[in-house]
Amino acid sequence: MDNFKLKTIKDFPKPGVNFIDINPLLQNPAQFSKAVEDFCAQIPAEELRRAAIITPEARGFLFAAPVAYKLGLPLLLIRKKGKIPNAPHSFHVTNEYTDCDMEVDADLLSRYNRFIYIDDILATGQTLASVRQALQTLGKEIVLALHFAAVEALKKMRESNPALKGLPSHVIFRGKNEK
Repeated sequence: MDNFKLKTIKDFPKPGVNFIDINPLLQNPAQFSKAVEDFCAQIPAEELRRAAIITPEARGFLFAAPVAYKLGLPLLLIRKKGKIPNAPHSFHVTNEYTDCDMEVDADLLSRYNRFIYIDDILATGQTLASVRQALQTLGKEIVLALHFAAVEALKKMRESNPALKGLPSHVIFRGKNEK
């Protein structure tokens, strides 16, 4: 098992949500480097020639950017509404924290059909499901979803979500978090 260190903060940002804090990982350059390497190792060689990475703000950026750089893959950022200055394509996201409109640069999006989705924590899976559905309406697909860690208590919720059915995915860290 990897020596990754994470911390769980109960009832943050609202009661009933247990927030997984990745700051301990980010404070340890060797662990963060190992996490990036582990993400890279999950991406099939055939996708290195035909996929782009797509990631939601903000913590997903921390993992997706170094992976994209290391593998030489294009990177598309999903931002909250009003943050994409050029040709924003909007879609709605509802997850355990928020209900909001997100955007991705439509001009950049039009260049790619296959995406590797990278984010920090997989909780209910609603952000991933919303992005997947938005891309599918444009004839695009997520071919692989990668997360650093997952909230195991929400696994049944994710498995029952029809928008996530059949989506290959992998979680890098499967250990226990510090309380």
